[in-house]
Amino acid sequence: MKYVIGFSIACIFWVILLYNTDMPSYKVYDCGMAEWHPDIPLEVKEECRKRRYEQYKKENANTI
Repeated sequence: MKYVIGFSIACIFWVILLYNTDMPSYKVYDCGMAEWHPDIPLEVKEECRKRRYEQYKKENANTI
């Protein structure tokens, strides 16, 4: 019986500990939707444009 009580207390402690820890919060945006989606911030749109341009330059470097 004492194992069940100990296991229950450990589980409750573990849940409380995990609930109170600060997990890193970040968002992932899809650059394919960046131009038309109104909820994507302007900074993200600009970064997506830069990345698309860099990718375009890399793919078309040998065509000139």
